[in-house]
Amino acid sequence: METLQEILKQLPTAFGQSLMNYGIIVIVYLVVWKLLKKRLKNWRIQLKERVDANQIKSELLNSLFTLMVSTIFVLIIYSLKSLGYTKIYTDINEYPKFFAYGGFFIFLLFDDTWFYWIHRLLHHPKIFKYIHKVHHKSIDVNPFTSLSFHWAEALLLTFWIVPVSMIFPMYVPALGILQIWGFLDNIKSHLGYEFFPSWWNKSFGKLMTSSTHHNMHHSKFNGNYGVHFRIWDRLLGTEFNDYEKTFDEIQDRKKGSR
Repeated sequence: METLQEILKQLPTAFGQSLMNYGIIVIVYLVVWKLLKKRLKNWRIQLKERVDANQIKSELLNSLFTLMVSTIFVLIIYSLKSLGYTKIYTDINEYPKFFAYGGFFIFLLFDDTWFYWIHRLLHHPKIFKYIHKVHHKSIDVNPFTSLSFHWAEALLLTFWIVPVSMIFPMYVPALGILQIWGFLDNIKSHLGYEFFPSWWNKSFGKLMTSSTHHNMHHSKFNGNYGVHFRIWDRLLGTEFNDYEKTFDEIQDRKKGSR
C-alpha cells in the first residue's frame, strides 16, 4: 500500500512534465510556423505546404493519447524501481562511475538501434495499417507531428527501457539527459524546416540525422528509418540515395534568402 501511495504521488509530476513538453512544442510551432514563416520560407523542406486545420486537429487528438501513455509509462518505471526490479539509481557511488558517465552515450546508441528496428517492423504491411499509419497521415510534418502517434507505437518506441533497466545500471541524470535529447531530436525531425548549416553533412555531424532526413521518410515512405543517427540506414541500404543532394538543395535555397 505504501508503494502504491508513493507511486500515486508521482502522478502530478509525471503529468506536469508531459504538459511542459507539450508547451515547448506549441512554442516552437508558433515561432517557426507562424511568427517566422515568411522569413524562413526558403528553409522549408517541402515547398508545397500540405498542413491544414484538419491535420492539426488530428495531431492534437493523437498527442493527448501519447501524453497519457507517456505519463503512465513514467509511473510504471517508477513503480518497478520502487519495488526493486530495476537497476535505476541516483547515488553515483552505487555502481562503477562508467555507468554514470558513459550511460548516456551507450543508451543513446541502444535507443537508436531499437527505434530503427521497431520502425521497420511497424512498416510491415500486416502491421502498418493498424498502428504506424496514424503517424504517416502527416505527410508534411510540423512540431505537432512529433507527438502524433498511435498509443501502441508511443509505448513500443520507449519500452526498451524496462528490460534494459533490469539488466544494466541506469543513472537517473543520464536517463534524464537521454529523455531531453530524444524529445528535442523528435521535434527537430518533425520541424518541417532545415536548421542545420550547409557544412553539416561534410563534417562529423553527417553521422546524425537532420530534419531533412526524417522529413523525406514522411514524403517518400520506405527509407530513412533512423532517428538519431544514419548508421543503420547506411549499413543496411535503407537511406534514400538523394538525401544528401536534397539537403544541399535546401541549403542553396537558404543562401538565396540572405
